[in-house]
Amino acid sequence: MPEIEILYFTDPYCTWCWGSEPILRKIKEVYGEQVKITYIMGGLVEDMESFYDPLNEISRAEQVAPHWLSASERHGMPVSGKLWLSDPPRSTFPANIAYHAAKLQSEEKAEKFLRRMREAAAAEDKNISRLEVLVELAREVGLDAERFVRDFTGREAKDAFLKDLAVMGDALGVKAPEKFTSEAEKAFYRDLKYARNLGVTGFPTFLVRNEKGEVVWITGYQPFSAFEMVLEKLSPGLKKRKPQSILAFVEKYGRVATREVAEVFDLSDEEALAKLEALEKEGNIRRLRAGNGYFWERV
Repeated sequence: MPEIEILYFTDPYCTWCWGSEPILRKIKEVYGEQVKITYIMGGLVEDMESFYDPLNEISRAEQVAPHWLSASERHGMPVSGKLWLSDPPRSTFPANIAYHAAKLQSEEKAEKFLRRMREAAAAEDKNISRLEVLVELAREVGLDAERFVRDFTGREAKDAFLKDLAVMGDALGVKAPEKFTSEAEKAFYRDLKYARNLGVTGFPTFLVRNEKGEVVWITGYQPFSAFEMVLEKLSPGLKKRKPQSILAFVEKYGRVATREVAEVFDLSDEEALAKLEALEKEGNIRRLRAGNGYFWERV
């Protein structure tokens, strides 16, 4: 049983959530099953036509690309941004709903699917709002593609309404549909309502709680040390472990970024790259160009 649960309010398109991936993988490697991460889809952009981010002065799709590249300079994860110039998504909601469609099959595979969506959007210029792209990614992580499509697009009249439909998403003026077209869509709007009722309007946001119900909020992109401090405060007895080898780390996750290796193994980006290149030279791993960086995977 986990001693700590982290409720992670996120969106598959959020660049700072993408930048938080190394931190979350380090939490998993250091604390293992003592810490459970639960993903809550937050719905970053309902409609790009009416979207406005005053903090970053973003009101048009083409303005997202430089924002992502600027963010990448800080968080270090590979980013392209060309998607926002060539095939910009109108809404991030379909990708949020897609996570729930995957979760209806398997929570473990849904987590892999979420990661794969992040990779595809951030570094591979794939529009993860398109059904054909989502199906391709679903197959890659081992989901039943036909069932995924049914769960994503299917119609279940008996679940058309929720009791509290009227107040769902009211904090940001997001109105749920009068009828839900699928279980996945209903689950996403449930997430959306939960997030808004807690006052969550930005991503990433983390609600960290222990078995006693004590809670600490962590907002925005934060270093591992911020999580470490909170986890020790909420559960002083948590045991820490050292990650195994870089090769084992790559094999465990299937695909990793240079920054993730640097974070998990307490290396500089240059040191991590050198060690990965050495493993590549030995024929153990291979690199894949990903935007302004690389992914690494087992041969």
